[in-house]
Amino acid sequence: MVLRGGVLVVVAVAACVAQGVSATGGGGDVLEVAEREAINPGLPAPPAGVVRATAAGAWQSLLQLCAEQRYVPAAHLLDLTEIRVADQQELGKELAAKLCRLLSARGVERISAGALGQPSGADGEGGNAVVAAHFQRGGVAGEVWLRRTRDLSSGEVAWLVTRRTVSSIPFWYSVVVEGKSIQEQGPLNEGLGPPPAGLKRGSPREAVNGFLALARRGDFAAAAHFLDLSELPSEQQARVGQLLARRLMLMLVRQGWVRSSKLSNDPAGAPEQGVADDRELLAAVPVRGREVELTLQRRVDSELGMIWTFSADTVAEIPALYRSYGYSLIGDHLPVVFFAVTFAGLQLWQWCALVLIVGVGWVVGRAVGHWAVAILRALARRTESTWDDVAVHTLDGPLGIVLWGSWLSLAAPWVGLDPASFRVTHTLFRLLVLVGLAWLLFRTVDAITAQMRRAAGEVNSLALGFIPILTKVLKTLVVLLAALAALDTVGVNVMALVAGLGLGGLAIAFAAQKTIENLFGAVAIAGDRPFKVGDFITIGDITGTVEDVGLRSTRLRTLQRTLVTIPNGAVANERVTNLTARDRMLYNPVLGVVYGTTPDQLVFIIDETRKLLLTHPRVFQSAQRVRFRGFGAYSLDIEVVAWVMTQDFVEFTAIAEELNLAIMRIVEASGSSFAFPSQTLYLGRDGGLDAGKAEEIAREVERRRAAGELAVPEPTPALLATLQRPTAVDGEGI
Repeated sequence: MVLRGGVLVVVAVAACVAQGVSATGGGGDVLEVAEREAINPGLPAPPAGVVRATAAGAWQSLLQLCAEQRYVPAAHLLDLTEIRVADQQELGKELAAKLCRLLSARGVERISAGALGQPSGADGEGGNAVVAAHFQRGGVAGEVWLRRTRDLSSGEVAWLVTRRTVSSIPFWYSVVVEGKSIQEQGPLNEGLGPPPAGLKRGSPREAVNGFLALARRGDFAAAAHFLDLSELPSEQQARVGQLLARRLMLMLVRQGWVRSSKLSNDPAGAPEQGVADDRELLAAVPVRGREVELTLQRRVDSELGMIWTFSADTVAEIPALYRSYGYSLIGDHLPVVFFAVTFAGLQLWQWCALVLIVGVGWVVGRAVGHWAVAILRALARRTESTWDDVAVHTLDGPLGIVLWGSWLSLAAPWVGLDPASFRVTHTLFRLLVLVGLAWLLFRTVDAITAQMRRAAGEVNSLALGFIPILTKVLKTLVVLLAALAALDTVGVNVMALVAGLGLGGLAIAFAAQKTIENLFGAVAIAGDRPFKVGDFITIGDITGTVEDVGLRSTRLRTLQRTLVTIPNGAVANERVTNLTARDRMLYNPVLGVVYGTTPDQLVFIIDETRKLLLTHPRVFQSAQRVRFRGFGAYSLDIEVVAWVMTQDFVEFTAIAEELNLAIMRIVEASGSSFAFPSQTLYLGRDGGLDAGKAEEIAREVERRRAAGELAVPEPTPALLATLQRPTAVDGEGI
């Protein structure tokens, strides 16, 4: 029988006649370029004498180094991918020495370097693998292959002895050089009967993957074929083998001792330092003060060829391992359906256990949390302080979440999750605890600021102004700390992150200077208190009612009912006018009357306007003036300065309207009129000003001056006493 797919063939013995048939080491992918993250990273840089850019050059270089017995540089011509990086230097030298001795042995036919110009299997463009030597001896036939390999890190393309050829060197060496004969081993596990069709055990990786696949489906009878049960009587192998397969699967899944992706996929297995050629070391597990090695063993079967199974030594240790790392009676007696059905990598019994743990944890956590809060609340009522009552109140709710997450973290290891699933669930449960703690801190911040607000009352407006900003700053810190803790929980190196932030602090400061400016602006607003929420203010050219003051910005509702957001840094740097804070509102019209108005008419208008202001009940009496300000471009200007005693803008407009109408009547009564910024072209003569009215006003002004009733330039005390009346509110002058 012929065994294909590797770099060696073990010939089945039939009718006492042995016959060897060769097989290639290239498999079905000989034309593909092998790609490596780095070629043999465990070796130093190849010396100058190592040529590997072409197949002929690499083969000639290898033969030359073998002739000179320079096995250390010869290791650079081997693909040592299957060997641990730490062992590549020592084991590479050993494998190179064995390959050199193998190539010089009798019966090994080496192909000349010149004949490698056109690789075997070339596709018209050169091909990527060649056979450099072949032999047939002792029932074993083999071929030494070279393959083009690309180093992805450096871009180098090198021709190396293939990975499968390297894996086969120890076996070939023992047969060809040392002359050891291949003894056919008897049938394996006769008590189990013939193995199912399609059972793949041709390499260590196939053996482990096949065992786990069958065992996860609950087919422990088939999975038992991956165990060497030769130490058990045949009549016990079927029953005990299934139990051992179940227990081994549960431990491998739970503990994650073996990562199949790290195992060799070559039929000969990967050479390992300190491990026999026919063994593959999976893991070394401590068990009660001693170390147990989990190994696979290679054997030759007359019907199946070369197969890999869990060694008899490992099978004998399964009971002891299960006592230390298994599930006791649950794993042995739970119906197989709970192990056979899987979803998202977890078995059915694990999902059921998780649901039970989560549900019980929720009920117990909430109940215990409420009971604990009730007890603490009763104790807090006995004290005179109110802070303990507030602290207990903040625990109601978050404490239950924290207890729930803690319970889940403690109970999750008993579910028997594989390492990856356990890390995920354990991380989620720890994040749940963080959520509870963050919620507790949020409630604590609210309780503290509420207590501060009650303590400050109305007597400390500065403290009241700081409280909203303080609340937002503290909650931001809580979120930041919770985020850092969450990152640490999911595996992010927070210390390195913080150190990186420290090293990049200058760049961050430049990038976040506006944000920092706005934060300091918020502090300045809280300290200076130029306005508060609800005030009607003007910031720059924007006027509106303050709706919110945040850490980054202030929001105003304008008269157009739009919402304007202004960064706090701009607020701190702009001129802020608080219209709500004024005690009275300025009335300041400028009356422009036409040129041609006589001085007496101006005096009349000023006098009547002054008396209007003095007699109005809502005009502030201690500070007002009406003055002939000067000569404008097209009018004689009279300035009125007075304050209306109101803070309501709507009420102010009503009073201003009343005063404006009264002034219009005064100007009309004086015989003058308001000037307009226009030019008039006269095409004819008009009557001009009313000369009679002007004479009448002149006599009236003279009479008032003689009677002491003229308020120009200043009213006499007697006139003030006659005209003024008590006002609703009297304030200070300007």
